[in-house]
Amino acid sequence: MVQARATQVLWTPYRARQTVYPVTLTKSAPAALRSILLTARTRDPSVHLNAAYERVGMRSAPFTANWQTGPVVAGTFEARLVLDDESLFAGHYPGAPIFPGTSLIEALYQAARNALGGDACLAEIVACRFHSPLFPGDEISAHFTLKQASTNRTLVEANASGQAKAAEVTMLLSPPGTNLGAALPAPQWGQAGPGARELDTSFMERVLPHRPPALLIDSAFVFDLPGGGPALLARRTVTTGEPCHPGTLIVESFCQACGLLRAASGSPREPRDEAKLPVVAKLAGLRFLGEAVPGDLLEHQVQLVVRTEGGAVFSGQTVVAGRVVLQVARVVAATMPISSLR
Repeated sequence: MVQARATQVLWTPYRARQTVYPVTLTKSAPAALRSILLTARTRDPSVHLNAAYERVGMRSAPFTANWQTGPVVAGTFEARLVLDDESLFAGHYPGAPIFPGTSLIEALYQAARNALGGDACLAEIVACRFHSPLFPGDEISAHFTLKQASTNRTLVEANASGQAKAAEVTMLLSPPGTNLGAALPAPQWGQAGPGARELDTSFMERVLPHRPPALLIDSAFVFDLPGGGPALLARRTVTTGEPCHPGTLIVESFCQACGLLRAASGSPREPRDEAKLPVVAKLAGLRFLGEAVPGDLLEHQVQLVVRTEGGAVFSGQTVVAGRVVLQVARVVAATMPISSLR
C-alpha cells in the first residue's frame, strides 16, 4: 500500500508536469528543438525538456488539470476539478461540447502523478469504462486508491463523477523513463496492400463529428487483412506548435481511427447518423511504450474484431518510425443520442 510521504505536503492545485524525457532526435524534428536537445544531451543523457518545448512554442501535456487535491491517507485521496476552461472542449464537438474521455484519463493521471510526488509516467490503461458525459462547467469529484503493483509500478484505481457517475479508470504508473525506449518492431503492413482505398476528406467529415483542434487524423486507408478481416491504416503528423503527444493524445487519435473503420467497413458505407454521436464506451489493455514529438508521423494500425448494430470492438497498435509506441488490446465503441445531451 502506498503511504503518505514523511514530509507534510501542502496540496495545491496541480501545476506543470516535470516529466523526464530521454533525449531522442529524428531528422524531421524542428531545427530549433533539435538544437536545444543536442545541447542538453552533451550535458546529461536524460534531462528535463519542458523548458525546451516551451521555447519552441510547445508543451509537454495537452492541458494542465488544476485539481483541488486532498492529502493521501492510507493510500487513498479525493480530488475536485471544475471544467471551466472552454479550450478543453474546442472541436469536441461543435454544437454539442463534451469533455473528451481521453482528456478525463489525462486529468486523472495528472492527479495521481501529483499525489505520488510528481514523478510517474502513465505505463498502461488497464481498464476504463465511461458511464456518462461531462459538460462545460461540470465539477468532477474523483476518488483515488493507490496500490503497489510491483517494485516500480503503482496501480491507480480512480472513480470520477460529474452530475452522475462519469468513469471508472484503472491505470499503472511507473517511474520516469521506465516505459520509454522499449518500443517494439512494428508489424509489416506496408502500404496496406493493392486493395486499399483511401478515405476522402468529405467522408471523414461526415463520419467524425470532431473538428480542429480535436480532429487528430490526417489520412486513412481501409483494406482487408489476409485472414484478418477489415483493417485501417490512419496517419497523423505531429506538427510544430502542437504539444508533445503524450499517450492520451495518441489514444484519442487511435479511437478516431476506430470510428472511421467502423463506418468504412459497413455495407454499404454509411454516413454518420446525425442524431447520434460516436463515443468510446470501454478501453482495456492499452500499453504505452513511447511518446511522439513534433515531426513524428503516427501510424495507427487498427483491426475490427467484431461489429454490432450499435457499436464495434477494435484492437491494434500505433507506430512511429517503425516502432510500436502504443499497444491496444481493446477499444469498445458505441453511439449516444444527441437528444440525451443537455
